[in-house]
Amino acid sequence: MGREMGINMSAHLASTEFSSVGSALNCLVVTDAMMKPACRASAGGFLTGAYATEQPVEAPPLSNEILAMVAHELRGPLTPLRMASELIRSASAERPEILRLIDMIDRQVNGIARLAQDLMDATRVDRGALRLNKVDLEIATLLADSCEITAAAATAKNQAFSVSIPDRTLRVEGDPVRLTQAVSNLLHNAVKYTQARGNIRMTVLAEGNNVVIKIKDDGTGISPVLLPHIFELFAQSSRTIAFSAGGLGIGLAVVNAIAQAHGGAVSAASAGPGQGSEFTLKLPIVA
Repeated sequence: MGREMGINMSAHLASTEFSSVGSALNCLVVTDAMMKPACRASAGGFLTGAYATEQPVEAPPLSNEILAMVAHELRGPLTPLRMASELIRSASAERPEILRLIDMIDRQVNGIARLAQDLMDATRVDRGALRLNKVDLEIATLLADSCEITAAAATAKNQAFSVSIPDRTLRVEGDPVRLTQAVSNLLHNAVKYTQARGNIRMTVLAEGNNVVIKIKDDGTGISPVLLPHIFELFAQSSRTIAFSAGGLGIGLAVVNAIAQAHGGAVSAASAGPGQGSEFTLKLPIVA
């Protein structure tokens, strides 16, 4: 039996459904969608014809120095943008149409911040220099923030998000920042690649000596050609380009590196395009 989990995601998480959306968000969703064609065009220009084929595309080699420089340049404008966003939000408390636009700006800024972090981590993964600060962690507490953020993101896309965690306390030894990053990347992808009114479910259980975190969606799925390469750095396919996510194939490579650095593993399964996908993260249990 699992424990019931409220929206505050207390240390004792369990099984709960998050699904709602208001019509007031429609304008915001459309506004966000307007940002996506430019991302597709940019990606398409860089990888000409990549989305016309199911074959993975090798990105041109980029040095760690270039990646680090790009990450730094991306991060630079984020602080003033966030400050400006907060000032406008404070001055527009009675203007819901302005607040919706500010929400859209915040999501785009967060997307750029995620990309910058992934690029920086890609240089560390390539050098085998992903640093960890391991401590003893309770898995439900570790997952709380990621679930809160995912619940809000799923609500904005009119998706149902549910989480199930067993009654027993499960502990792992790991870096809380890195493990949160890994789980958040998997959940972020689930939301990104699942259509409106789709379903996303996270299930946590104990299997032998491992904590197993399964994240399943009924979204766009993964082609059989891409599946064996999904955790490779800069893996590209029609899934990442044609479905407008604008991903560079960095996030999953970082998830894989984090899992391995913790003595665990991550895997992916999908019946094919349009059939959804399931990602499984395994971490050793601390006795």
